[in-house]
Amino acid sequence: MIGRLRQGWERGADHRFDRPGEMLAGAFLDDALIGVGGRSIDPYAGDRRIGRVRHVYILEGHRGAGIGRLLVENVIRDAGQHFSRLNLRAPPAAFGFYEHLGFARVEGLETVTHHLLVA
Repeated sequence: MIGRLRQGWERGADHRFDRPGEMLAGAFLDDALIGVGGRSIDPYAGDRRIGRVRHVYILEGHRGAGIGRLLVENVIRDAGQHFSRLNLRAPPAAFGFYEHLGFARVEGLETVTHHLLVA
């Protein structure tokens, strides 16, 4: 996940989390980055009012400590100022995590497994 984030950043502006409503957050322990999570305009939705939760990743040794929850809550916190909905695509192992945070499962779409109404 971190490699994909880095590649996207190096490719250019569409992957820099710098458009209105976009953000990228990091979780640090001392000086070490142990988790990331971001929000962007959903490139698959065709609507600038639909955001996407992206690149949520916690280093393996730090999982289960609530860091992912804090990152996603941070991503959600002011999303309604810019977006009406946040989409995401999660692996099946993470479905319960996102559903516990209020995301609803979406069936039948290749690019979205869950969404959250934020407006």
